[in-house]
Amino acid sequence: MRKLSFLKSTFSFALLIFMSVLVSSCSSSSDDDNTSAGTAFNPSNFSLTITKKEVTATVGLMITYDLKNISKEAYNDYTQGSFSVKFTVKSTDGEIFQDIVSVDYIDAGITFSGLTFLDYSEVKTLDLTTLTAVIIKNK
Repeated sequence: MRKLSFLKSTFSFALLIFMSVLVSSCSSSSDDDNTSAGTAFNPSNFSLTITKKEVTATVGLMITYDLKNISKEAYNDYTQGSFSVKFTVKSTDGEIFQDIVSVDYIDAGITFSGLTFLDYSEVKTLDLTTLTAVIIKNK
C-alpha cells in the first residue's frame, strides 16, 4: 500500500510540473516575427538604392530598386506608419513625371528588391540624370 501512495504522489508532482511548464510557455509574450507594436518608423530606418533604370519602348521607364530595413525591428505599415517610395524624373523640356510605390512590410535587416514602371508621354525624351527616389512618410 505504501508503494502505491509513493507512486501516486510522484505522479501528482510530475503532473504539476508539466502543467506549470505548459502554462508558462503558452503565456509567453514573445513575438516570433519581432514586429513592434506601434513603434514609429522614419525614412532614416530605410536605405534605398536604384539598381537599374531602362527606357523601354512599350511600358515606359523601368526602375529596379533595393529597399532595405536598416533598423532592428520589422516594419509593418499598419503599426509603424505608412511609407512610400516616390520616383521623379524630368523630360528634356522640363516636364516632371512621378510614380509612387507603397511599402508594406520588411523584416529587420532585410532588403526588398522592387520593380516599377514610370509612365510618361511617348513624345517626350527623359533626362535619366534627373531621376530621383525618396522615401516619404504618408499622412
